[in-house]
Amino acid sequence: MPLPLASNPLRDADGTLIPLQSRVAQIKVDKNHGALPDRLHQKAQVIGRDFNRICVRFDVGQQLVWLRPNLVRVIETPDYGY
Repeated sequence: MPLPLASNPLRDADGTLIPLQSRVAQIKVDKNHGALPDRLHQKAQVIGRDFNRICVRFDVGQQLVWLRPNLVRVIETPDYGY
């Protein structure tokens, strides 16, 4: 049985937590996990997640892609007005 998301926070390549709605940039290529060479250094917004992947919408082309979190770097986190 998988752990609840709160018990299994997803972290980027630098170890930073990846909250929903954060902005990320793809920093590595791994064709087997959706990180294609033409999206290297492209920016995207995190719109979903599961146990070990994040779903992002890339700015260029508006593509929805499921990626492993270690293939991205967080560049901006959401401001919820706290």
